[in-house]
Amino acid sequence: MIKRCPQHGFFRGERCECGSTGQLLLDETKTEQLGRLVAGGLRHFPGDLGLEMDSRGWVDLAKLGEVVKSRHRWASKELVIALVESDPKQRYEIHNDKVRARYGHSVDVELDHAENELPKLYYGASEEEADRILEIGLKSASQRYVHLSTTPQKAWHVATFRTGNPKIIQVDAANAQKEGVKMMTVNEDIVISEMIPSRFLEILATKDILKN
Repeated sequence: MIKRCPQHGFFRGERCECGSTGQLLLDETKTEQLGRLVAGGLRHFPGDLGLEMDSRGWVDLAKLGEVVKSRHRWASKELVIALVESDPKQRYEIHNDKVRARYGHSVDVELDHAENELPKLYYGASEEEADRILEIGLKSASQRYVHLSTTPQKAWHVATFRTGNPKIIQVDAANAQKEGVKMMTVNEDIVISEMIPSRFLEILATKDILKN
C-alpha cells in the first residue's frame, strides 16, 4: 500500500519512519495495478499506451497521468508521483516534469546514469546458464541491459528467485570498462551493462559468496 505522511511525504507499509500511520492513498491491489501499468508504459510498450519516449527513456509525466486515468478512474498523476517516490527499489525517477524507468527496459533506450566505479560486479545464474555465459559472454535475452549486483550476496539473493542453487559470476568491471564496455550505476544494489565478453567473467567460489 501507499500512504502519505504530512511530514515526510509518500511511503509504503503501515507506518512512516516517524511512526505516523499517514493517509491511505492506494491499497495493495491498486498499488499493484498502477505499478504494472506504469512499468509497461516506461519499460516495455510506451507506444501502445500513446506515450512518446525519447532516446533516454523519458516520457511526459502529465501524459502518463492521463494514460493511467483512462485505464483506472481512481488513478492520477499525483498517484504516479506517489508510486515513484515511495518505491523502495528506486525503479523510476522524475525530473523536469518527465518520468522514466531507471532500469528494466525491453525497449531500445540509451540511458545516461553515472558510470560504475566498482571494480567487481556480480551476476547469479543456474549452473547450466553459468556454463553458457562463460562461453559466449553475458548479455540479456529480453532487456536492453544486463542487470548486475554490487555484491555477491545480493546476486545470490536475486538468483534464488530463478534457481535453487545459483552460481555467482564475478565480473571484472574495471577492465571491461577500460575496453569500452558501458556500465552505469542505477542504485546501491544494481549496475546495468552492455554485453560483457567472457574474458571478463569467472565463477566465484562458494566460500567467497558467503563472506559478510
